[in-house]
Amino acid sequence: MRVEFATIGGACTRLYHGGEGPPVLLLHGVGASADIWLNNLDALARDFTVYAPDMLDNGFTESGAYRSGAPQPFMLDHLEALLDHYGIGDVAVVGSSFGGLLAALLYFRRPERVRKLILISSGTCFNSDEELARTLRESYANGRTAIAQPTIETCRQRMRNVVFDPASVPEALILMQLTLYALPNALPAYERRMQALMDVASWQTHRIVGRLHDIHAPTLLVWGENDPRVVLARAEAAAREIPNARLALFERCKHFPQLEHPDRFNRLAMRFLNGETITESAA
Repeated sequence: MRVEFATIGGACTRLYHGGEGPPVLLLHGVGASADIWLNNLDALARDFTVYAPDMLDNGFTESGAYRSGAPQPFMLDHLEALLDHYGIGDVAVVGSSFGGLLAALLYFRRPERVRKLILISSGTCFNSDEELARTLRESYANGRTAIAQPTIETCRQRMRNVVFDPASVPEALILMQLTLYALPNALPAYERRMQALMDVASWQTHRIVGRLHDIHAPTLLVWGENDPRVVLARAEAAAREIPNARLALFERCKHFPQLEHPDRFNRLAMRFLNGETITESAA
């Protein structure tokens, strides 16, 4: 696995890239970076070619054409440009939190390019407007505390609030967050994205809750049972509505199953991506 910087859609983009096999695209949440996949990159790269970018206006990736308002269409343009840049025809997309919404929206925009979906603890996919507004406010407050005053302790506290066991957070992730949050544009960029997203009414055209029956790609939902940012009943309903979906619940887990329980997540994801049938009991 290596880190690359490439000009994607006019924006200097940082990504993890490596492995051999069918392509897999990993999408992090808003205000995060590709480092959220540190516990998964090498495992997935054994069977797949992995692309894990810092998405547009996040991490070390530039903002491109995005200046204000809902970021989703700009981020989708950037992701399509990334697929074109690397000559990727179709891809399995794995999205965590807000990255899950981007993964689903990429499917709706270009269904022929998305062969499978793994959606991880994504309230932005399935929560109601009221639930979403509340959790986005909570997410904003949690992130802003660390980004406005980046120290080892504020970065650790941000992650303590969203994981079941703080010992599951790699120290490398904390150090990377400390560096990212110290960038001169980190706080203004976070503010404009989150202020736009907290105005849920302004981006109704980017919701997917009314279109779940139109997701025909095989889909795996991975949810932490103790996640304060999602409503489990919404994921259970979504698993029934999406035609070819399975739901895997992770006990003693909050917002990041792939980070908190990497061995189980990596095994499950690789089985699903390799075409094995995931039964309710096996999930």
